[in-house]
Amino acid sequence: MSVIRLSRFHRLDQAAQEAALERLAAHLGDTLGASVAREARTIQFDGSGFSGTVTLENERVMGEIRLGLMMRPLKGVITREIEAGLDYYLAD
Repeated sequence: MSVIRLSRFHRLDQAAQEAALERLAAHLGDTLGASVAREARTIQFDGSGFSGTVTLENERVMGEIRLGLMMRPLKGVITREIEAGLDYYLAD
């Protein structure tokens, strides 16, 4: 299994952190068709060919995405898309 691990600092206030978690959960469920469970500040998700967790702390967001066999060839593309999203949503 191929794994993508990401960690970034952010400066989001409490309200923006909550909104970011809600947007991410909606995106994972609605756009990617994943089943999503949220517990406090952690989102766990499981979709067709991928699963993972995202945790949003006060100054850092951490994620781990596990790719299934069919998604492994797309690891580079998926990593770049996630990083672009982080750059966009965590910008000052």
